[in-house]
Amino acid sequence: MDFLKKVLRMFTQGRGVPVKGFLSSFFRTNEEDYTEAEYVEIDVERNTEAVAPTLRDAKTGAVIVNEDVWRENKYRPPYSAMKNPINLHELMERQPGESDDADAVGTWFGRLVRKILRVLKKYHRMFAKNIELQCAQALQTGKITLRDDKAGVTYELDYGQSATHLPVAAINWGSSGAKPVADVTSLCDVIAADGEADPAIAVFGARAWQDILADATFEKMIQRDGLGLGSVNPGLKDKGARYMGWAMFGSHRLELWIYNSKYKTLSGGANKYDYLDQDKVIVTTSLEDLDLRVVFGGVPTLGMKAPFDGVVPPVVTYDGFIRVHNRVFEDEQQDTYTAESKMRALAIPVSIDRVGCLTTRSA
Repeated sequence: MDFLKKVLRMFTQGRGVPVKGFLSSFFRTNEEDYTEAEYVEIDVERNTEAVAPTLRDAKTGAVIVNEDVWRENKYRPPYSAMKNPINLHELMERQPGESDDADAVGTWFGRLVRKILRVLKKYHRMFAKNIELQCAQALQTGKITLRDDKAGVTYELDYGQSATHLPVAAINWGSSGAKPVADVTSLCDVIAADGEADPAIAVFGARAWQDILADATFEKMIQRDGLGLGSVNPGLKDKGARYMGWAMFGSHRLELWIYNSKYKTLSGGANKYDYLDQDKVIVTTSLEDLDLRVVFGGVPTLGMKAPFDGVVPPVVTYDGFIRVHNRVFEDEQQDTYTAESKMRALAIPVSIDRVGCLTTRSA
């Protein structure tokens, strides 16, 4: 195996490899979703329950029914790019993970390559968080809003989610008179009717979960000697989420999850933000019935040039997940090499009628 293949394995296997976030795991990327295009074309589906009409007489011919269940299908994936200039004088100092033994230090070029690979791998993990944020936004709002390192909005896209799929509880959960079970059931009924598939998963924000646990109706549902309509038995933890059990909401059996992972931004300092709003509940059909995608657009690049073309992979694809383009370029006057990584990814809720999000508390 040549060195470049070994480096590629380092990116895609072992410690520090980007992994799908919990909500990203609801989305998939097929081979055809990796493109080199400026725009990607994909249909956002609207389901219809219309019954086929019956003809009065076979001689009258077929009834014209236009194919009107698709939304605009041309999207321009946003650009994400990060870079890190590395001055050659920095390489005279001991690097993380090295001993002070001169023999262990190696050449300045070896140090440079190690630092470049470490930087790029970090960027790849940051790209994975970008995708998790997009997926979280698409599921909660039906919109994508991305910001730059100064917190300025640089990309906005509205998929036109129906208002009935984004309900707000009439009475704030946790307040007297609130009806959490009825609220979730109502959203399930809407998804079942519009999406023509059974709701199967509910993902709770942290406070929404505490609120429904304190609800008397839900408590009776999950009591062992109660109605037998659910069971709360925390178990599997997966990518920042925890499986909490199951419950019947009307005629819909939902697997219950709580998700409270957080992220930071370059503009927010030490502040952390919830991927899933603490007062929201995402409801979806089973993963088998969902068509949620992350698609990739083309990235213009001059490619990887010598002497790095044999040691740094210009493109890294994490199968079924992200595709990242790498580049290293030099500034001779400044004795600097710059490691750069780019990605163009967009989360698209194709089967948008099969997802919904309930706001459990309003301001």
